[in-house]
Amino acid sequence: MKRILLTFALAMFVCGAFAQSIDRLGIEFRGDWQYDSDVSFHTKKRGSASGFAGKFANFRIDGTIADGWSYSFRYRMNKIQANPFAATDWATVTYATNAWEFSAGKQVVAIGGYEYDRAPIDIYFASEYWQNIACYQFGASAAYKFGDSHGSKLLAQICQSPYDFDNEGLYAYNLMYMSDHSLSSVNLLEYTPGKYIGYVALGCREELGDVAIEFDVMDRIDFGNKTSSFSAMVDVKWAVNDQLNIFTHGSYDVNTNILNDGKIMRDPTVENGVKTWHIGGGVEYFPKGLKDVRLHAASSYVIGNKDLPVGVLRDGDFMFQMGVTWRVNLLGKN
Repeated sequence: MKRILLTFALAMFVCGAFAQSIDRLGIEFRGDWQYDSDVSFHTKKRGSASGFAGKFANFRIDGTIADGWSYSFRYRMNKIQANPFAATDWATVTYATNAWEFSAGKQVVAIGGYEYDRAPIDIYFASEYWQNIACYQFGASAAYKFGDSHGSKLLAQICQSPYDFDNEGLYAYNLMYMSDHSLSSVNLLEYTPGKYIGYVALGCREELGDVAIEFDVMDRIDFGNKTSSFSAMVDVKWAVNDQLNIFTHGSYDVNTNILNDGKIMRDPTVENGVKTWHIGGGVEYFPKGLKDVRLHAASSYVIGNKDLPVGVLRDGDFMFQMGVTWRVNLLGKN
């Protein structure tokens, strides 16, 4: 309780300090009823994720400090911890000109792909890779804006490595291209001092009338062991009308690099032995006149290695959920 009160006291202090420069002051919430078979779908075993639960409760504030200077902050109120930064998704200060943006603080690690880029509150089920990547890290970035009609931007970033679980001072070096139709990157992530995994992550998006298609491919190379792992994700969403979306989503993750000399692929996001499909779909409904309220129903199924029970997703996992999401801007702005 003391931590919760401290969080809100800090939020109110920030609001007071920047009262004349807040563009967004908002709260996001999502709660679900979910059935999760927890591996043993065929024996009808109820999993620990089954039942009613609050999934997300986020506090967000964005605003302007001075001409060219802005800030953004998002905090997971449902993940209150002794270290407040552990529950902070991002806390950045940005300086922008017509062509350049410079940012520092806790940031999203600049890795390509649309599934990776989507806000967690908008994810109903995802790939093995998405389940395991620690995507929010401290660092600094610089981006050049090309000024074309597609919003093209090239961003360079150095940050703490998502694989730095023991605070060893490991780094990630990222170069990412963003536009209306692409979220793609090359990355070098240190997983132990002096050893790296290299990424080539390509995200493509196309809209065909009311249908949006997103396709991601990601190859990860362990330069130390000369092995690789791979992920692919696809999402298809049909906007039937202003209130109803129908979507399907699928992913494939594989890491089966066991060599004769005992070397394996050192990938904490997709462990050695994983070969998993995760497929499903669902619907989203926005009640008339309530664009910030969303009802959803979604279901998914996992097909994986039966004899290698590694990773988060297991063969035979079945999930069904229904829930509600709402977003409120406390300033009353659209």
